[in-house]
Amino acid sequence: MFDKSSLDALFEELRDQYELEPEWEDIQRAAHLGVARSDAGVPLGEIDSRVVSAIQKHSNA
Repeated sequence: MFDKSSLDALFEELRDQYELEPEWEDIQRAAHLGVARSDAGVPLGEIDSRVVSAIQKHSNA
């Protein structure tokens, strides 16, 4: 489950690492989807592996 501080940390890390990448918008979408799936307790599915590792790092589960 994500709280405000873990969400902030997740998106800050992704922004710091990937904001200048051409697929930045796709990474953000995948992060939002991944957070929703993680909080719902369902598998993350086929989302960007960069996002999966960041979600696993910052999730409070």
